[in-house]
Amino acid sequence: MSFYLRQQWRDPRLQYTPKSEKLKVIKMEDGSWTRIWIPDTFFRNEKKAAFHDITVYNRLLRLNCTGFLWYVTK
Repeated sequence: MSFYLRQQWRDPRLQYTPKSEKLKVIKMEDGSWTRIWIPDTFFRNEKKAAFHDITVYNRLLRLNCTGFLWYVTK
C-alpha cells in the first residue's frame, strides 16, 4: 500500500512577522524536517513498514507566519 500522510500542527516557536503578503506562507527547503520538531507518528500493530528508496524526497513542509506547519509525506 502506498499513501500520503498529511499532518498539521502549530509550533509557536516558529512564528515570524512577514515582510510582505507573499511571505505569509513559506515552503521549507528539502531536509528542513530534520531541523525542527516533527510528530512521531506510528501505526499501532503494524506488521512491517518501510520507506521507498527514491532519488527525490516525497515530502513537503510549509510554515505560515503564526507557526502553523503543514507536513506531507508519501
